[in-house]
Amino acid sequence: MRKIKILLAAFLLIFTVALTGCGSSADTGGKNVAICFPNTTPSWERNAESLKNYLEEDGFTVDVRSSATVEEQQQLIKEALQHKPKCMIIGAIDSAALVDVLEDAKNFNVPIIAFDRIILNTDAVSYYASFDNDAIGEAQALYFEAAMNLQQGGGPYNIEFFAGGPADNNAHIFFDTVMKMLDPYLKKGQLVCRSGQTDFNSAAVKDWQAENARPRIRELLTKYYNGETLHAILAPNDEIAGVILDEIQKAGRPAPLISGLDGDPKAIDRIRRGQQTFTIAKDPDVLTAKCFRMVKAVVEGTEPDINDVKTYNNGVKIVPAYLCTPQIIDQTNVKDY
Repeated sequence: MRKIKILLAAFLLIFTVALTGCGSSADTGGKNVAICFPNTTPSWERNAESLKNYLEEDGFTVDVRSSATVEEQQQLIKEALQHKPKCMIIGAIDSAALVDVLEDAKNFNVPIIAFDRIILNTDAVSYYASFDNDAIGEAQALYFEAAMNLQQGGGPYNIEFFAGGPADNNAHIFFDTVMKMLDPYLKKGQLVCRSGQTDFNSAAVKDWQAENARPRIRELLTKYYNGETLHAILAPNDEIAGVILDEIQKAGRPAPLISGLDGDPKAIDRIRRGQQTFTIAKDPDVLTAKCFRMVKAVVEGTEPDINDVKTYNNGVKIVPAYLCTPQIIDQTNVKDY
């Protein structure tokens, strides 16, 4: 009987030590990684799931926390950091709203990778994974330039501009790049914006919510294009393009030359039907696969692959980045999709 008690005590001691060891591993992070993304659009949710799958297949434990508001994201990031992950990937709802909460990341020595949107005004960000946002704006502007034969003096053409959400730094980059390239044609009168709304604040669609674009396109059509043709529209993404085209169709107007972004399946279908002119595809698998390799390198203590060390000054530091290449989809290649 005494022998059994001794064996039982020994077993309990070993079990307790094992549990203590497990707790220690969790505290130091092991291969624990946290993903803090918005759940405001299906694309964010798809990106989170794709990245989670890549990481779990490689043996990582993944803590996914999704949020709908800035305040909720701040709180969830705080909670995730208490577990001291080996790396955290953040898709910011508001690029400028995470300065205070990321002080905890510095205190816990947790590397931060900004996903798709740069995080501003903090030195807590280690790396940035995104598509080449300047290239996206350039591609949109060049498409308009070629389609309307602007370099050869084409025009005048009426054009209106929409931009993305003000809290997203990418939206400013897309818009500013397009406007810089098209401004000479506006000054020459080859492009005419009858509303005069060519600044970002006038063109912005709050929170990137497509329905927020509906009242403005209605007003533009009735106030500035009663009896006038609207030849072209800069739409910052495919969902907003879809709402704009819906209102144009309801008004009985012909579809204009209109841009898009994301390569959304509905947009691809509209391109096939000749309603939307083009979109720029940001293949989510390309970005999540690149981000996974970046996380893996960070956790393993090696240098991740970087192809830009100049562009993304977040107000405090230049954030090393890997920028993936987007692709234009229009009538010439839509059959491949």
